[in-house]
Amino acid sequence: MIFIPVLVVGFLFLMYQVLNGFRFGVVSYLVFIYFSSLICSLILYLFFSYDEKYNIQLEPMIYFSLGLCVVFIGFFRFRDHRLQHIVLNNIRFIKFVEKAIVPFTFGAIVFFLWHALTVLSGDIEANRNAVAAGEANYLGSAGIVNSIFSLVANLFLLNMLYAFLNLTDAYPGARSSKAFMHLILSTVYIFYIMAYVGRDGVVFWGMSLIFFYLLFKDFVTEQKLKFLKRAALILAVPAIFVFMMISVKRFGGGGAGDLVLALMDYAGQQALNFNDHYLVDPPLALGAISFAPVVNFESYVLGSLPAMFDKEAWNQVFLDNGVMPWVFTTLVGSFMYDFGRVGGLIALTVLSVLAYCASRDVNKHGFIKFSDLLLFILLFQVVSWGVFYYRQYSAFFYLLSLIALMTLFKCSGSSSKVILSKVDRLSE
Repeated sequence: MIFIPVLVVGFLFLMYQVLNGFRFGVVSYLVFIYFSSLICSLILYLFFSYDEKYNIQLEPMIYFSLGLCVVFIGFFRFRDHRLQHIVLNNIRFIKFVEKAIVPFTFGAIVFFLWHALTVLSGDIEANRNAVAAGEANYLGSAGIVNSIFSLVANLFLLNMLYAFLNLTDAYPGARSSKAFMHLILSTVYIFYIMAYVGRDGVVFWGMSLIFFYLLFKDFVTEQKLKFLKRAALILAVPAIFVFMMISVKRFGGGGAGDLVLALMDYAGQQALNFNDHYLVDPPLALGAISFAPVVNFESYVLGSLPAMFDKEAWNQVFLDNGVMPWVFTTLVGSFMYDFGRVGGLIALTVLSVLAYCASRDVNKHGFIKFSDLLLFILLFQVVSWGVFYYRQYSAFFYLLSLIALMTLFKCSGSSSKVILSKVDRLSE
């Protein structure tokens, strides 16, 4: 049964490659992320005795495959070979945001780096377990400072976006030095996650960097692409070292074999976990897991008591069925927890429709407006990171901030417009 999602996603990948003129672009990359995860699932199931741990059944695999089909289809409207221009409307405000985020991001790096060094200098495994169990909150005493810098850290994609904008020739004031600065500042997310004894920050930062490279590579000269690759390598090597260090401390006690298995499990457990979770019938969270701030918005505004989600009781339902709660089950699993099987598919459909809308001008006219670009970046982040779970559950104010920026640029019309165009490789 585990072959079903592997074959479905593999077929979707091939189908999109045909639609995209056999170019490996951003949507190719999105589907390939999930395909790679499913290949790891298959290897674990066939060669590492995971078939003894998981009883894979037909219905969960069909639902899982359907959920992925639903969310991918909306992205299929985006075709890299049709995108010729990026329209930067309200360039003055774009430049204002670029300047404003620099000091805040620098402050956030210093703040989280200090805390990261503190928790990583001790027993990493014990510190991680304490954080996961809610027994330790190393940043809790920082209060509002932690909240502000956490928002800044979650906005690291803006720094990464500005890094690539500064590599294009048409962007006002573009310089490679500024691009490198913004790329360095984008690592704030790595330090942010490290401060909570996590390694996800390295993975998500790397995934985002590849996305932006694929999106912008045709808008940047070969010379600047070479500069970008060197800069990315300079930052990626220490990031990978940190990732491996944490992994070794947490999972490498039995040697290299245990570490390799742990890394493969990290990448491929999702579909297997989803199967078991699908077969359990917990009470619907009704948004309390992935969208708690939205669910409790009335209480924030009116000062009433928020609706309480009984986390312990929810966990116990899974434990009573011999299933481990709070494991990776992908975006499909996260939405199923909150809205049920039908509601989960509806939530995935909404994401798909938004992706379809963000790509409308690309397909019809060969350009994308800055507001739509921000929306597309956000949706790509949600779905690509969703190969693990709905990661933005704790980043509500980050989502609000990006939505506010999108709205502002959407309402700006074509004021102070700058157009970025693809590089003519022949003339270059």
